[in-house]
Amino acid sequence: MRVDKAETKHEKIVEHYFNLIRKLRAGEQGSVEKLVDLWETDGRFEFAGAPPVTATFEGRHAIHVLYRNRFEANGMPLRLEGTDGYKDERQLEVALGVVDTEVHRIRMIDERVVAGWTTTIGTSDQRGFKISGSHTFTFRDGRVASLKIVVSPRADEAPNADLSLEGLAVEDIGRLSLAAWAVV
Repeated sequence: MRVDKAETKHEKIVEHYFNLIRKLRAGEQGSVEKLVDLWETDGRFEFAGAPPVTATFEGRHAIHVLYRNRFEANGMPLRLEGTDGYKDERQLEVALGVVDTEVHRIRMIDERVVAGWTTTIGTSDQRGFKISGSHTFTFRDGRVASLKIVVSPRADEAPNADLSLEGLAVEDIGRLSLAAWAVV
């Protein structure tokens, strides 16, 4: 949900982008192609988070593969490391569950559009967290020329989503973040 209203053509493209991301995460057919259509042929997609959530994708083909891989990650099985209290094998085999981004603000800064957000990431067994970050878009001829995503290295509790950090090792948070963003 947005706090402010999109005013420019580029802000409206960013709103549309996040709507398509929500559809991609919901497994809606055609969402990958619609996302790719927003991009310039030589577009650049960069994750600038803390390792392991770092990567750069150059060109429309690489960006298509990124979105396709994220589409395929819906519900993907994961093996967690777990903490001392979660060494039971059944508790370590999970699937990617909820991945939901709430965009708090979209605004123009110079020639860029910046979107601040919080994403909830969880497993099928209700372990998870919230993480904050931003998307910074640049445009050329009405298409996305570049996108830089900065992801906070800090995971926060997500009690409103009925998720708990309990039993997740630091490596598990990284693994879930990779699956959520499909770095991918």
